[in-house]
Amino acid sequence: MEYRKTKFYYKEWRTWDDKPAGEFYCDDSSLLEFDDTINFAVKTLDEMHETIDYYLDNVEKYKSLRDLNSKAIKSTYENDNYKLD
Repeated sequence: MEYRKTKFYYKEWRTWDDKPAGEFYCDDSSLLEFDDTINFAVKTLDEMHETIDYYLDNVEKYKSLRDLNSKAIKSTYENDNYKLD
């Protein structure tokens, strides 16, 4: 399946007591490239659309947070005299 050029799919399985279960699952790296999350799952299609919308509509926020995190890590390494990779 695809929504706003983001791929996701529906996973099904059976629970320990043999009842059907499922979730919508997304691991699209282009959607999640600015976040530490590598995948997520939700119960409904509407929730999947809302979550994808949230990530796409907040790209600048996630870029800013990633940059801030990188600066904090660099500062910590420099202050503690660790060598950066």
